Parts: sequence; C-alpha cells; structure tokens
Amino acid sequence: MNKFFRHIRRSLIKQNKMGKYFKYAIGEILLVMIGILLALQVNNWNQNRKDSIKECQYLINLKKEIQMDIDFINRNVLERYPKKMEVLINGKKYYQGKYNIQDTLQFLNNLGYGNVFGNVIWSFHRTTYNQLTNASHFDIIENDSLRESILNYYNFLNGVDESSEGKPTGYIDFTLSLAPWDPSNPEVISAFDTKLFMTKVKTEEFYRLVNREISLAHN
Repeated sequence: MNKFFRHIRRSLIKQNKMGKYFKYAIGEILLVMIGILLALQVNNWNQNRKDSIKECQYLINLKKEIQMDIDFINRNVLERYPKKMEVLINGKKYYQGKYNIQDTLQFLNNLGYGNVFGNVIWSFHRTTYNQLTNASHFDIIENDSLRESILNYYNFLNGVDESSEGKPTGYIDFTLSLAPWDPSNPEVISAFDTKLFMTKVKTEEFYRLVNREISLAHN
C-alpha cells in the first residue's frame, strides 16, 4: 500500500502537477488522521467496554458482601433483640419489686440470655471496598449517586467500628461469674449458685449493668 502511494506521489512530481500533488498530499494526511481517530475511537470503545464489565463485577461483589453483613446482623442481632430486651427489662422490674418470678431457674437462665450480642465483633466485609479504594477505582462506578451512597455506607461502617471499641458493659462477666455455663447442660444452675445469683440480682451493681446492657442493645 505504501509503495502504491509513493508511486502516485512520484508520478505527480515528475509530471510537474504540483497542485494535484498538494491536494493528494492533503488527502493522504486526512486519511491518516481519520485512521488515527478511528483507531482511538475503537480503543476508547474497547476500554469503556472493559470498564463496564469491571464495574458490574465490583457492584456484584459489593452486593454479595453487604448481603452477608445483613444476614449476620439479622441472625445474630435483630432476631435476638426482642427476647434480650424482654429479659433485661424483667430483671430491672424484679430489682424494682415490680416483677413476680414464677420459675426461679428459668428467670436466671433468661437473664443469661441477656448476654447475646453483648460482645459481638462488628467485622463487616470490606474486601471489594478495599480493592476499589487501594486501586483508586471508585471513578469506575459511573452513577454519581450510587458511588456517593457506597462511600457514605462504608464511612458509616468505619464509625460503627470506632464506636464499638471497648463496648462490653460488664453484664456478661457479671452473670457468668454467678452461674458457670456448662455446654453439656446449659439450662442447669446449682442450688448454691441459684441462691447467690438471686441475692446479686437485688444489688445496685446488677441494676446499673442491666441499664448499660439495654443502652448497648438499643445502640
């Protein structure tokens, strides 16, 4: 192809047809420019296609990780929250003389249920978020509103992590110190431990710990 174009140029020069030569040269330059622009356009299209595929994969992975966090919170926190609050409030009422115990052993075991998610480690999934951050790929998410929402969500999680440091209230240690938990027989508390536990439930220390655990549960 290059030999063909060179042959035309030489022929025009030999024939002293400079006007046609310049027109031809300009036309050749235009063809080259058009070829370059087309190549750039194809390259941009191909890069955009790759970015779109990568964006979709990032969003799919983010959705999976967020769903795992939702499942964890539902299973370990939200589903247990109503009973946890019920037994803690009953403990408060007993201290205040407003609750009549029907079954002492059941009452104390229920107070032990107040321990649930009191020391939960909030370990949220951040693998995909970290990949986006470390590679400076957040701009690959084209939707501005979606991108901002994702950033706000993970900033919120960072705040949850910080606020959960030193979170345990002492309620768990208090109840476990009074009624040793036997994995093989978790519903049984000895007669001696039952008597001691019941005296401690009437103390101001217990009342304060229950209030702190309720506040933690609300948060």
